[in-house]
Amino acid sequence: GVADELEPRIDELYGLPLERFTAERDALAKELASAGDRDGAARVKVLRKPVVAAWALNLLAREDPDGVKELIELGGTLRSAHRRAVSGGDVEPFRVATEERRRSVRTLTRAAEAILERDGGAPGAATDAIAGTLEAATVDEETGELLRSGRLTKPVRPPATFAGAGLRVLEGGPSPSRRPEPEEAPKPKPDRAKLRRELSAAETRERKAEAAVERERATIRDLDRKRS
Repeated sequence: GVADELEPRIDELYGLPLERFTAERDALAKELASAGDRDGAARVKVLRKPVVAAWALNLLAREDPDGVKELIELGGTLRSAHRRAVSGGDVEPFRVATEERRRSVRTLTRAAEAILERDGGAPGAATDAIAGTLEAATVDEETGELLRSGRLTKPVRPPATFAGAGLRVLEGGPSPSRRPEPEEAPKPKPDRAKLRRELSAAETRERKAEAAVERERATIRDLDRKRS
């Protein structure tokens, strides 16, 4: 259908040199409107021009789809290992996956920097945003999908890192039988494993709910203090 034919045209827009995006987007919207496709025209008209870091990642997804796919698959491994670790399982697979992610993010960041240098822009301030978005893509599935599709419009802040929020909590071993009250809710004794799972879920949504992450972290920090 018409919608199916529009998707490749939109993909083309995100693969263009950055300075051509706005003019080509507006031309496509005008073309669709002239052809009577008002819905398509309206959809295209509101497409946002990517910022430099996002544009470099969109080109990276086109030029190294396998590298990006491997990073996203590594994210699944990392999330699974994190869940096992916070449920009292072996921590080592999580450490290994975290190290693999660090290497993969570094390699892909360099590749995106090379794209920027090749196409006339200095990476400069974009480097941190590129690396942060690649890291976020391993934690948040929605970001991973946007990266894979090559349609990012802005960088994504990485959620609270698994290592910072997760491993420190895990090093103390099994949770005790006596647990203090959580900060917020007037619930009976909190379930430590449940709090950890909630933290893991909150981490993946940090850019939408930073306050929730902080509450979960504070609760676990409090549990750690009481336990030690």
